[in-house]
Amino acid sequence: VIYCEAPVASTLHRAVASAIDWSMVLLGYAAILTVFHFVGGVFLLTKTNLTVFGGVFLLVGFTYGFIFTIAGAETLGNHCAQLRLTTFDGFAPELKHRRLRFGSACFIRCTLLGLLWSLADEECLSWIDHISHTFPTPREAETLVFRRR
Repeated sequence: VIYCEAPVASTLHRAVASAIDWSMVLLGYAAILTVFHFVGGVFLLTKTNLTVFGGVFLLVGFTYGFIFTIAGAETLGNHCAQLRLTTFDGFAPELKHRRLRFGSACFIRCTLLGLLWSLADEECLSWIDHISHTFPTPREAETLVFRRR
C-alpha cells in the first residue's frame, strides 16, 4: 500500500523511460562490437559466437543498470521521461531499496511479466515496485503530462 500522495507513473510513461534505457544499452553494445571489429575480430555466426555475443549484450545491460544503482542516480531513461523513484512512504530510496529494485528487475525481466503486471494492478504497480517498495513518479506533479484543467 502506498502511503504518500505521489502519483504512480503510467505504464506508457515507464515504457518510454525503458525504451530510452534499452537504446543506451544498444548503443553501448554497438560501441563494443565496433571496437571488436577494429581490433581484428571476426563475426562468424557459430553457436559459440552467438552465445558469447548474447552474453556480452546481457552484460552491457546489467552493467548499465548496476552503475546507476550503485551511484544512487536515476537512469538516463528516467531522467529524460522526468521520472524519479520514491518509496511507498514518499521518501527518496536508500541504497538498499535500489539494490533490491535492481536485483528484482534482473530476475523479473527474464519472465517479461513484471511491467505487464502494472496493467492489471489496482495502483498500477509492477512486481518490481511491490518487491522493492519503491515506484517511479513524475519528478514534478505539476508537469504538463499531469496538469489538470
